[in-house]
Amino acid sequence: MSLKAMTYNIRLGVESSLDAVADAVAAVGTPDLLALQEVGDRWNMGQRVDQARHIADRLGLAHAVFAGALTDAEGGRYGIALCSRGSLSAVEIEPLPPIEDEQRVMLTAVAATPLGPVTVIGTHLSIRADERLRQARVIGAAAAAAAGPVLVLGDLNDQPGTPTVGAARGGLTDAFDAAGSGPPETFSVIDPHRRIDYIFAGGLAPTAAGVARSARASDHFPLWATFDRR
Repeated sequence: MSLKAMTYNIRLGVESSLDAVADAVAAVGTPDLLALQEVGDRWNMGQRVDQARHIADRLGLAHAVFAGALTDAEGGRYGIALCSRGSLSAVEIEPLPPIEDEQRVMLTAVAATPLGPVTVIGTHLSIRADERLRQARVIGAAAAAAAGPVLVLGDLNDQPGTPTVGAARGGLTDAFDAAGSGPPETFSVIDPHRRIDYIFAGGLAPTAAGVARSARASDHFPLWATFDRR
């Protein structure tokens, strides 16, 4: 038994379409857990639907939870999401500390996976360095407090070796560092030059990881990793 996880900043599907985003994921193997960033629920950009649910349905993932960070004038929401093959319980949405950038959130859930229950934390951090570091400390503390196996997935908007990445990672294992192959850069599709998307794990052993360079439906490439029990 193994677990496959993926994180993907989809930019609201505006670079292609939601179906193209889902098909890009399927082309590299639908994961058990899929964390999405820049996703909308009837938001004023992209397809005005529950985007996470649309993608989950197309991929055959039974469960989807959306966490709105921003709300538009017509009640549409924008934020992050988690899609899962197994059930999602103990769902919590926590606003992260802002300074001047837009509101960001942390989405936490316990996912039923082939390896048993796993606490999953999804996020998309600020473009401002000072704000990003404060947010990363919240993520790291939440991961450290999780009981049992834990995964942190998301767009941290910062590169390896920075205080932000160190704070969010804490004592967890970087899946790509441990088991990755191929180019590590996840942004941008047009000019790959930065690694800003991550999967960190605690209590799970990464067995493979990679950046899906064939997926060109967004401005980011998706990052995937597989795990066994530690």
